[in-house]
Amino acid sequence: MPFKENWWEEFDSMQKEMQRFMEHVSGKKPYFLGLSEKAWEPLCDVFETDDHFMVVVDIAGVSIHEVDLTIQARKLILKGVRKEVPSPPKRDYHQMEIPFGSFQREIELPEDVDGENINARYREGFLIVECKKKKVITERRINLE
Repeated sequence: MPFKENWWEEFDSMQKEMQRFMEHVSGKKPYFLGLSEKAWEPLCDVFETDDHFMVVVDIAGVSIHEVDLTIQARKLILKGVRKEVPSPPKRDYHQMEIPFGSFQREIELPEDVDGENINARYREGFLIVECKKKKVITERRINLE
């Protein structure tokens, strides 16, 4: 039987239908059906203080060596990999909610930040990123020559 030109679209459609079925049955999105989907996205909070934006990302179980964090203008880009926990070769899942594999999260900050003054630390499963706000000059005297 020859392949149709749009075989990938049909496969993608079947996969999405299966995903909808699994969500309906379990009430949760199954992460293992992500062949055509992008990487999973960790949850995050963004808040601000007087002089900083703080970003807290839930990446429990991820090695710090598997994380890449960059800034592009007002966008923080977080990429990484969460490896599966070693387990017995034979196992029967009763519940499977924790995503493994590649993840990516792009976080748009509300204002420009000072790209040279960003600090990040990993504590107890959370990546905490502190971005210093750019100083906005509201008024200053300009000398004439």
